[in-house]
Amino acid sequence: MDPMLTIDLHLDLAWDALFWNRDLTLTPGEVRRQEETEQPQVAEGFDTGICTVTFPEMRRGRVGLMLSTIMSRIEPRSDRRCDGMRTQEQAMAVGRGHLAYYQAMTRRGEIQPVLGLADLEEAEAAWKEPTDTTPIYHVLSMESADPIINPADVDWWWEQGLRVVGPAHFGHNTYIHGTGTEGGLKPPARDLYRAMQDVGMILDITHMADQAVYESFDLWDGPLIASHCTCRSLVPGQRHLKDDMIQEVIRRNGVIGLVFCQFFIDPDVDWFQRPSRHDWVSRCSMDDLIPHVEHIANLAGGSLENIAIGTDMDGGFGAEITPTDVDTIADVPGFADVLLKRGYSETVAADVLSGNALRMLRDAWSTA
Repeated sequence: MDPMLTIDLHLDLAWDALFWNRDLTLTPGEVRRQEETEQPQVAEGFDTGICTVTFPEMRRGRVGLMLSTIMSRIEPRSDRRCDGMRTQEQAMAVGRGHLAYYQAMTRRGEIQPVLGLADLEEAEAAWKEPTDTTPIYHVLSMESADPIINPADVDWWWEQGLRVVGPAHFGHNTYIHGTGTEGGLKPPARDLYRAMQDVGMILDITHMADQAVYESFDLWDGPLIASHCTCRSLVPGQRHLKDDMIQEVIRRNGVIGLVFCQFFIDPDVDWFQRPSRHDWVSRCSMDDLIPHVEHIANLAGGSLENIAIGTDMDGGFGAEITPTDVDTIADVPGFADVLLKRGYSETVAADVLSGNALRMLRDAWSTA
């Protein structure tokens, strides 16, 4: 297929820049060479993984629109994660630091915020004939709502450009139970959801514990997505979506972003029993995402309209556990060729790469 716009519904770029100390204006090769000599560890045995995402590499692959995350949470530190904060105030401060990074990259011309329909149209037009200096357009999202000190703070975040909130992440936080825990929404969540709906935000159910997902379905009647998830019926583990969850996302015209990580693709890996990524021998290519595509499509009556891309690349892992045919984010648009080889049309492939995500955003903002 001819090159086309690809949209990634989940990239933790501010976290990569500030927590891992990565200069995202460089190429992945330059970042890798830096980190080969600098021993980029923030704790014993806890390192960055092999860099896959930078702004120049996104341009090279025509990944021109993303959901960029603000990501900070309350969580005790462990042997696998050492970026959690002790208090909500700390999480808020880290989150505002991530916001400041995106604002700085906007001033530099690397990225451009998308706040509504007019910006979305501008982004789509700009990436029909991009240049080496075309900015990466981004919809600001949040992974873990801890940086929102209380529901009254939602208005301030909306004014700063926040448009998508996934209240959960690892552990349980101020508002909700997330990955690795059992439980639902906490008392402040009801007011948070009301404030989010009042301004027109999109809810992301990714990382929610099962009870929290179902309680969110009961409480939330605004636009909804699962930005970076795959199917639990194919790969075991609480981190993935059950079939009835997928069906509800479909019923609400949301989208599910496919994750480009071995632990989300390999059917023999339980998310919580997986080995260290550095001891892992990868065996799955982008072809192995097709069973998830087909499963979601079957639940949707044969349609691929609810399938998008949410790679989560460099979100705590790197090229060591991306699909075997993905070295950097510039390789992700090759998923279109994988779909074509499986008999899907160019139109369907283009919709998975960008069209379905664009439709979701248009629907959400047109309703708002």
